[in-house]
Amino acid sequence: MAPNRLNARWLRPAFATLALAALAVLGGCGGGSGAPNNPYAPQPVPPGPLIIAPSTITVYANTPASLDVLGGVSPFLVVSSNPTILPLASSTSTGTIVMLPTNVSATASVIITVTDSAGTQAEATVTVQPAPIFNTLTITPANATCGANAVCSGQTATAAVTVTGPGGAGIPGRQVRFDVVTGAFAIQSNDPANPLVQTLTVVSDQFGNAHVIIQANVGAPTQPAFLRATELTTGDQQTAQFTIVQTTNGSSVLSVVPATATITGPDSATCSSGFRVDYFIYGGTPPYTVQSTFPNAVNLLNTTVAASGLPFSAITNGSCVDPLIFTIRDATGLQTTATLINVVGTGTPTTPVSPLTAAPKSQPIAACNGATASELITGGTAPYSISAATVQGVTPIVSPSPLASPGYVNISGMQPGTLPPPPTTYSFIVTDASKPALQATFTIVCNG
Repeated sequence: MAPNRLNARWLRPAFATLALAALAVLGGCGGGSGAPNNPYAPQPVPPGPLIIAPSTITVYANTPASLDVLGGVSPFLVVSSNPTILPLASSTSTGTIVMLPTNVSATASVIITVTDSAGTQAEATVTVQPAPIFNTLTITPANATCGANAVCSGQTATAAVTVTGPGGAGIPGRQVRFDVVTGAFAIQSNDPANPLVQTLTVVSDQFGNAHVIIQANVGAPTQPAFLRATELTTGDQQTAQFTIVQTTNGSSVLSVVPATATITGPDSATCSSGFRVDYFIYGGTPPYTVQSTFPNAVNLLNTTVAASGLPFSAITNGSCVDPLIFTIRDATGLQTTATLINVVGTGTPTTPVSPLTAAPKSQPIAACNGATASELITGGTAPYSISAATVQGVTPIVSPSPLASPGYVNISGMQPGTLPPPPTTYSFIVTDASKPALQATFTIVCNG
């Protein structure tokens, strides 16, 4: 057994040496897995340089625009050199700067400064231009055969609009989109595969003019049509209405727009009064004459129309008609019709409120002491309240008050005055339940 004990004593120092070596290795590795000084662990990406994109931009008054903040350390402080022209939010954490310039009469330059959380700064220059003026969209027919502001079916017209600055000078290079809103027509394009389109974008010329050619469908019946123009930078829009007039064998067909007009009254017991409808006559051979099936049911203006494209007018007078027919004849005897429908509405009729009255207006009494006077209250809306003014400490008694319905009230408790002596005048105010309330006044004069 002695040799075994000797071997055990010799192994203890060897194990201790191995343990110290292992601790040394672990210490060099930082204590095990996940050590901060692990050369193979991914390192944080340093922020890129702070940039505002774009660094220069032109914007227009009342038109939203935006800038992007790239790099740097979020959040960012945003400052405008002229917040009156270009107000901005004071900070952003998303990297987007939203701008909405105010109205300016002349071009203005504004500097935007962005400071990130590390103190780095970047700048952008914003040029604010006055908002362009988008004038009236006009439709000019290729010929005037079908009347003013009218295009014969199958024929063309020019639709034009001008983009100008506040000084009146045209703005070139602006994109303007023309859209067919409604009607049997299309816009001519330069695409051979699609010669007629429903929408087309063009660029304004050196004078700010933008135009397209529109074409009415062949054989299209007479109808109203609408075309819209949109200035794409600002979103401003103009809409023009014109009439497509049907033609046959080169001659315009006698027609009326609108063919039918329907009007409703203000309530379920009343038809319209004082409402005007204009009926435009196209085609045929002018002049035209207009007659009505019920002459007294409407007031007619321009019963003789001198030229194509001009109207006659009908003004309602409260008469209910369903329908009233207008007969239109041209100079050669061609005839067409138009219709007016004037019917009651759906609202609840209102009962007129008659004036609130108290009679007699002034009532003299020979001896007030112990006397009773009567006053008739009518009109307005019941119930009525009657208040009396106090004279020399005496307040008359009114009965009944309130008064539930039109009728008489009795006034008593009056005394002749002493300072000054009679006659003594008592004043009364009658108030009804209308909204707003109506009032009437009356007096009683005590002569003794």
